[in-house]
Amino acid sequence: MNKITLLFTTALFALLSLQNTDANAQFVKIDVEEIDNGGVVPGKTYRVFAVFENSGDILDAVYGEASAPLKITSTKPFYQHPKGGPLSTDIQRYDMSVNPELAFDSWVTIGSEDNYMNALSGFIMEFGSFETEGGEISTDNGAWFVTPDKRQSMAPESKRILLMQLTTEGKVDGLINLHGRTKAVYENEIQVGGGDQIKAEGLRFIAE
Repeated sequence: MNKITLLFTTALFALLSLQNTDANAQFVKIDVEEIDNGGVVPGKTYRVFAVFENSGDILDAVYGEASAPLKITSTKPFYQHPKGGPLSTDIQRYDMSVNPELAFDSWVTIGSEDNYMNALSGFIMEFGSFETEGGEISTDNGAWFVTPDKRQSMAPESKRILLMQLTTEGKVDGLINLHGRTKAVYENEIQVGGGDQIKAEGLRFIAE
């Protein structure tokens, strides 16, 4: 982990400890969307999105902590391709062109679906059973994140930011927490508004 990432991570977890009753004001909902996998892999493939009020709002971490654990399970194993990995940074575009099943691998992310210009990192995240056995993702002291200056952290015109792709024959049950910032407002290169903390905890989603 380089110095910039370490400094960001330390600051991030300090921010996560703050209490702010209005912190989730810019977060709208979790969207779960089934995508057509054409039957090339067993089960159904779902994409999970965080929806924000404005394009340009920032999501910099999906996390779990002692007071707000993160857990994503399925009643059947998550599909894992041998050439894939637990993070979207593990998905190589060329590999997908010669291994069509890889496009439906299970992984987590913030805003990017493959390795191209993807700055995603994990912090104290153990993906072992998720990757090797299709098991659960869980943590009470970890996160996957990007630094907030990266384009992938910013909500596009759709206001939706991709969080994960999950393929399984079972029922998915997820409990996650999000951290970010509202879109900053500038006048004459000086910030005059926005940049408020977004912190949304205990967000549950189900897919079957």
